[in-house]
Amino acid sequence: MFMGQYEHSIDAKGRAIVPAKYREELGDVFYVTWGVDGCLYLYPQHDWEELARKLQSLPSNQQSRLIQRQLMASASELTLDKQGRILIPAKLRKSARLEKDLVFVGMINRVEIWDKETFEAQTMGNEMSMEEAMDALGISL
Repeated sequence: MFMGQYEHSIDAKGRAIVPAKYREELGDVFYVTWGVDGCLYLYPQHDWEELARKLQSLPSNQQSRLIQRQLMASASELTLDKQGRILIPAKLRKSARLEKDLVFVGMINRVEIWDKETFEAQTMGNEMSMEEAMDALGISL
């Protein structure tokens, strides 16, 4: 399970160190794709395959095709280099505005990669409190 938050930077070639805590669970081959809210998603292979099955089972309508197209067209297979880095494709770096400082966030079955400023704005500027979100979903801890 992915959890925690780690800060790293991205170099001029688009390489970023993946936090050591995430490397084993991501495995030898994993996937990056466009995420919601302005971030990228990293999925281990088994969770990527599960997501692909869910996408394939969606009804054939305009909304489903839009989601499938966005996630699959932007996806890339990744591996770690000897320094524990990944090369984030330029198209995805641009879409998530990844330029220097990154935040990796563990999200149970995936890892989110954020531009640090965007992440801070998203988390600090959120109008809904965690308590309000839990109430809206009927969740209690």
